[in-house]
Amino acid sequence: MRIGVVADTHVGEHLPVLPPEIPEVLAGVDLILHAGDLTDTVVLDALGRVAEVVAVRGNHDEDGGIDGLPRDVLVRVGEARIGLTHGHRTAAVEFPAAALSLVAGRPVLLGFGTAMRRRFGSVDCLVTGHLHLPIHRRVGGALLFSPGAVFLPERDPHYDWAGARGRGYRRFRMGLPPEAHTPAVGILEVDRGHVSARRIPLERPVTGEGP
Repeated sequence: MRIGVVADTHVGEHLPVLPPEIPEVLAGVDLILHAGDLTDTVVLDALGRVAEVVAVRGNHDEDGGIDGLPRDVLVRVGEARIGLTHGHRTAAVEFPAAALSLVAGRPVLLGFGTAMRRRFGSVDCLVTGHLHLPIHRRVGGALLFSPGAVFLPERDPHYDWAGARGRGYRRFRMGLPPEAHTPAVGILEVDRGHVSARRIPLERPVTGEGP
């Protein structure tokens, strides 16, 4: 089976619509996983015209009042177990991680993969969003995967970088590797219990124009 992976679309909050390239590149998949921060349920409608969608809520969905989406979902595809979660943690963890990332000049995730796996136990793959950062690594035998985000603040001429927090976040974004600055979706290939992943950069411009 081929499974599409989408994260951090932020439609209605930062992007006016779901980029039309996404349904095109995901055409033919058997299932789509959305790892949160939809911020508008029209995203589910658009993706649902391509394939069945399983989605979890992100922290911006909670702020925006999207109801009915779970925080975590365990998806079974054949013999494979896939954990789907947005990936946000408490402020007591996220703020120190952000501060250390700024000092180190690279992402410091403070046990992010281990914390995500703890939510599900034994799985073959963990799909996350939230960080707006591509991730493709093994954590305790499970594949931890995020294609990165559809919306990227550094591509939005209207994004508010004001204040110390905004300036710090901008410094963090500017220090990320080049692939983190390209919007993307992903594809999981599931063969029995084995899951492989690849990232698909979006070639057409994805820019924020506000709601």
